[in-house]
Amino acid sequence: MLSDRSRGERDIVRGSDTMAESKTFVVTGASSGIGKAAAKLLVSRGHAVIGLDIKQPDFALKEFHHCDLSKVDSIDQTLAKLTGRYASVLNIAGVPVAFGKELTMKVNILGLRHFTEGIWPRIEDGGTVVNVSSIAGNNWRNRRAELTELLSTSSFDEGLDWWKSHQETINVDAYTLSKEAVVLYSMMLARRGIDRKINVVSIGPGPVETQLLPSFTQDVGADNMNRLIDMVGRAAQPNEIAEAIVVFAERKLSWVNGVHIQVDGGLTAALSTRSKPAAGR
Repeated sequence: MLSDRSRGERDIVRGSDTMAESKTFVVTGASSGIGKAAAKLLVSRGHAVIGLDIKQPDFALKEFHHCDLSKVDSIDQTLAKLTGRYASVLNIAGVPVAFGKELTMKVNILGLRHFTEGIWPRIEDGGTVVNVSSIAGNNWRNRRAELTELLSTSSFDEGLDWWKSHQETINVDAYTLSKEAVVLYSMMLARRGIDRKINVVSIGPGPVETQLLPSFTQDVGADNMNRLIDMVGRAAQPNEIAEAIVVFAERKLSWVNGVHIQVDGGLTAALSTRSKPAAGR
């Protein structure tokens, strides 16, 4: 399965027989999972990739910077090293609740926002930002008021304080809240970027075969995870999500902006229509 997908990566995303013009992309979470798949796909297409992660990647990048998105100092130190101009920022790093509720909020939204705000002036006009959310972010409208309050905080620490004071009254887990916040934050960024022609979307994967899948299974329970996977026949492979990310990051979808794109093999559709489990795919 993986070999078939890998073999088709370049042709699927290329859209023509000509490789994309080489540009520089910044990818968080570049050392594993979806981030690694996206970074490798960009490299295979001739782009320069600057990877950020808490562990060293096992493949070649233009640059790699150790960056812990749960720590403001680490983010700021990384931002100080990023002095170029960038065609796209791919915010892919994320963690499940199994890693801790506070860490989940820090990495998935507060660190993502702090990093993005810091690098925003260095994104080229006509560039893109791709923020990886989740299908867990689909119902963000149900908490629009609370999410707006969270995103109205002016700093990482203020946002964390807001969450600490509201976590007991918000009837949703930290992972879902963080991913809903990514969806709304992406829309806010898209509105801000219109004058500079910077397009922003959030991507919503369902279950994906990465090293974090067991932790996500722990979060939702094995029965629930198996039910979700059965509804579309299998979990996604990381490069299947990376394909969608790269298509947008390369601005192949130039009039798509400010939307939450579900890349889930039809899982959201199955849940919405209460469909029966699918045969294996």
